[in-house]
Amino acid sequence: MTVQSSMPNPSFDQYLLGNLRRARLEIEELGLQLEEVIAKLDEEIRQQQMKRVQQSSNISENNPVNG
Repeated sequence: MTVQSSMPNPSFDQYLLGNLRRARLEIEELGLQLEEVIAKLDEEIRQQQMKRVQQSSNISENNPVNG
């Protein structure tokens, strides 16, 4: 009894390689989109912090400490 090994089909390998390349590009695109969302959220957080600091500054200017 002999076991005969088959050679992989080169066209199928190219098909799979193409799928892997497309998947890698899609993952890279999603990563860039995620970075953009993170950057927007970081900016929103900075703006909110600035607003709170300004509001705190206005409150302290309107209510000076008696000394």
